[in-house]
Amino acid sequence: MQRMANDRVVKKLYEWKPISARLAARPKIKCENDIKVDLRILKINNWTIYIQDRVKWKVVVEKAKTFKR
Repeated sequence: MQRMANDRVVKKLYEWKPISARLAARPKIKCENDIKVDLRILKINNWTIYIQDRVKWKVVVEKAKTFKR
């Protein structure tokens, strides 16, 4: 079996690996960061207190769901 020379176009195309567009894009926003932004917009400062009480947290989540930017 004959090997291809390293400078042949076919060999270069075979070994070529495209650069991912994902690497050049901005980083994705994490869900947690998105939630923190929503809480800031809704002017909820002590959100850690709301997390500990399910009923209060449910009210906050419902507010955030109906909130329109």
